Amino acid sequence: MKRILFAVISATILFFACSKDDSESSSSYEEVSLSSVPTTVSAYINENYPDAAVSAVYKLYNSDTVYAVVLNTSEMLAFNGNGKPFGNGIPGLLCDSTGGFLNDSTGHHGHHGGGHHGGGHHGGGHHGGGHHGGVPVDSIPDAIAAWVSANYDGFTIHHVWNDTLCQFGNVYDVMIDSSRIAHKKLIFSLDGTFLALAHRMAYSDMPEAVASAVEAGFAGYEPRQKAEHFILADGTNQYKVFLMSETQKMCVVFDESGTLLCSGTH
Repeated sequence: MKRILFAVISATILFFACSKDDSESSSSYEEVSLSSVPTTVSAYINENYPDAAVSAVYKLYNSDTVYAVVLNTSEMLAFNGNGKPFGNGIPGLLCDSTGGFLNDSTGHHGHHGGGHHGGGHHGGGHHGGGHHGGVPVDSIPDAIAAWVSANYDGFTIHHVWNDTLCQFGNVYDVMIDSSRIAHKKLIFSLDGTFLALAHRMAYSDMPEAVASAVEAGFAGYEPRQKAEHFILADGTNQYKVFLMSETQKMCVVFDESGTLLCSGTH
């Protein structure tokens, strides 16, 4: 996995690490420990990506992005030298107008050198096995590829991993992408049935019925800044909220009316 991560970071830097000085012709990097970067990086990840673990951290040189953090959810985050995030998304990095990496809320990214043909971002890829829980694309049910082809013309399966969601049980999380188009995360049952489209959202944008249910039912817990929105196959909505108390972390899933569907850990 480290070998794949190394190749992907190298390719990402080669094509998308905008130099602080246009005369700089190349960028370099090294893998570093999470403990060696500003604590604001860990704080940001814990608050906004509570369901994720850090797979690797890279320090970049000759780039406005100083730290690139790869998560085990196939997401990559970009930070400056003080640990301030440039943005977030699913997955990949895009060079912004100021010369840094940008991962915006829609998850736009570039493909050069990585993408779904070159091993993929962060160990996933169209032909790769991937990181923690990652599975080869050719080992999943044919129905998944057929569904993606029928419903997302021009998109390619980018990465697949096993997951367990309290409202669905054991599932495949499937990342699909199209050049310069936002990544999408799809949830399928193990037999290949489409269950939901999922994306991260700000907790501050949570429907009032859900926010009220959290406040009434989970006193003593603080919601994290980011939540997850599921749009199910039948068009209904579900919302996963990540909660934290002094002694416990948990996630809770509600329907759009604020009815609690299930809870679990993260």
